[in-house]
Amino acid sequence: MDTLQIIWFCLIAVLLVAFLLTCGFDFGACVCLPFARTRAQKDFVVKNILPFWDCNQVWMITTGGALFAAFPVAYAAVLSLLYIPVMLLLMLLIARVAAIEFYFAREGERWRKFWEWMMSLSSLLCAVIVGVALASLYSGTLLARGGEFWSALAGLFTPYGIVAGLLSAAFFFAHGAGFLSLKSRGTEHEELFSKIARKAYGTLPLIYLLYLGVTLAKTEFPSVAFFALIMVLLLPVTAFIAARSGQLARAFICGSLFTLIFIAVSAAMMFPYLVCPLEPDTAGLSIAEAASSPLTLKIMLGVALVGVPLALAYNLYAHRVFFRR
Repeated sequence: MDTLQIIWFCLIAVLLVAFLLTCGFDFGACVCLPFARTRAQKDFVVKNILPFWDCNQVWMITTGGALFAAFPVAYAAVLSLLYIPVMLLLMLLIARVAAIEFYFAREGERWRKFWEWMMSLSSLLCAVIVGVALASLYSGTLLARGGEFWSALAGLFTPYGIVAGLLSAAFFFAHGAGFLSLKSRGTEHEELFSKIARKAYGTLPLIYLLYLGVTLAKTEFPSVAFFALIMVLLLPVTAFIAARSGQLARAFICGSLFTLIFIAVSAAMMFPYLVCPLEPDTAGLSIAEAASSPLTLKIMLGVALVGVPLALAYNLYAHRVFFRR
């Protein structure tokens, strides 16, 4: 294991955070659609994610591409053993994008209601699948029983995997509600989306407590990193308190920091594995075993040092152009 491999491990974690923070608010905004009461409120939600969904999904593609380039063995193992969830995720993403683009294609209550529910359901299921898939990497269920396909697939549906999926959905919901509450300030929709945000941020610490309980139950000896996960609970609690007091910008920032620090601590707990072993005495998939050649890592690092700042700049420019519009 060399420095380049460690750098790429950290870079993939950073790209994952970028994906969760950007796609999190537009997926979460779609999850909020059923809570909107009037057609004008629902139209407001869709109009506010239309300018961003395509640049947000760049981070998902970039994360997958980085994994393929830097750790091809892990890419092959993860995508083959997660074949059905990955295909389901792709189909849901296609349905979601079609719903966003077709929503305003025609007038009519039936037309828009159909695409509204397509948007909401596909976004919610995407959030759950992402959480379950990430939990499988940490819990080591992908490589269980010699990596057999069906046993690995069945192993995703453990209490830990299910709770991780719920936590992912809860974060997306809170992040999307926070985004909508900020975008609606000074409009006739402010009261509704502020109310949704308060409920969403109230759900997040409860689901996270459940996640901590399940994690503790599967951990024989709690580590320092596990206690760090407990301390992270302060952020969703602070976000909820801020949302209750009407400080929605602070709630949005605390929710974002929660994801950032949660992924950082989880990555530290996984290191040096990309897919953790199921048991301490079983084999996992480490970054040294999965990494590309040093030359490939050097070339791709140069590409990343140029491409990632450009993608970030594009995201920031899009938000500046469409700020309060």
